[in-house]
Parts: sequence; structure tokens; C-alpha cells
Amino acid sequence: MPAGRLQAVMLMLGGIALAACASTEQELIERGYPPAYAEGYDHGCSSGKAAAGGLFDQAQKDEAQDAASGSDYAKGWDAGFAKCRQDERQMVIDARNRHPSRDK
Repeated sequence: MPAGRLQAVMLMLGGIALAACASTEQELIERGYPPAYAEGYDHGCSSGKAAAGGLFDQAQKDEAQDAASGSDYAKGWDAGFAKCRQDERQMVIDARNRHPSRDK
């Protein structure tokens, strides 16, 4: 795939990922999770993807909300980080398995 087309596809996928993350917080609230948990999950998810090498995410954490022991924010952050880091790692593994010659 030509470099210009690859970049266009990556930007499109990044936009879809950002839209999905933006709606995750609202979806969790609609499913009955506390707003602090939903916000923590959203921040943790972005952080997990960044930790796994995600190109379109950056680490986020509200230190004040996270500092409260057992806070809903901290629980959400931990859950989002673990889930999204694993999902991002699996996506990279799957991509490498589909196109092994690109890693050389």
C-alpha cells in the first residue's frame, strides 16, 4: 500500500477510535456506572492504549480524583487501562500475524 494511502487509512482509523472513546464514557453512564468511574475508565483506556504503543492516544490521569483510596475514578481508570492496553497489544499482534514480512 502506498505511504500516502496508508497514512489516510491510519488517520481514518484514528478518528474512528477517538469517536469510540468519546462515546465510551457516556455509554458507561447510561449503563448506570457513576460518572467518576466512567471518566476514569475513559482516561485509563487512553492511557492503556498509549502504553501499548497506540499512535493516537496519550496517557491521562486526574491525580486528585485518583488519590482518593478506593475512588470510583481509580477503579474505572484501572479497568480501562487494563482492557484497552490488552486490546491494543492484541491488535498489534494480529496485524503482525497478517503481514509478517513488514516487520523485517
